[in-house]
Amino acid sequence: MTRAAVLAPGYGGTADQPILVALARALEAHGIDSQRITFSSRRPSRDRDAEIAELRAARDALRRGGATAIALVGRSFGGRICAFLAAEEPPDALAIIGHPISPPGRPRPRDLAALESVACPTLIVQGELDELGPLAAIERIAGRNPRIDVVRLPGARHELRAGEQRDAVRAVSRWLDTILR
Repeated sequence: MTRAAVLAPGYGGTADQPILVALARALEAHGIDSQRITFSSRRPSRDRDAEIAELRAARDALRRGGATAIALVGRSFGGRICAFLAAEEPPDALAIIGHPISPPGRPRPRDLAALESVACPTLIVQGELDELGPLAAIERIAGRNPRIDVVRLPGARHELRAGEQRDAVRAVSRWLDTILR
């Protein structure tokens, strides 16, 4: 069996976003192949359909390459896109680092619905003080969906510092190593 993951960057980020590079290395150490992507547009598409299609294409390329167990992994905006695709077409696993599910004054009902409906094992690594994705909102959803596990990063905000990024990468890579079998 070949295990693999598509890694999607945060808003405005690229495949070379440092947390994605670190995650790819950590996954490789666990024998999990990865494909880091860059979304083609600098500004999100209206319904995020273009980004979902790009994520789907990357996933399908891994599948054509022989991957039999595939995870979708995203940082912030990339995590939103992964959750949207996972709600429609469940992967073998979903991991999100810093889900911006509810920025102040900007409710995101589609994000809530997508996350509430995921039917695959899901890990959300969330900063305890994340202003774009309040931990309480994430924990409420996880309380209603038994497939969602939450890792709390103590004292972390949405923009993760170096040590917090290392903790997030470690949590995701170890979790995927146990889930993708």
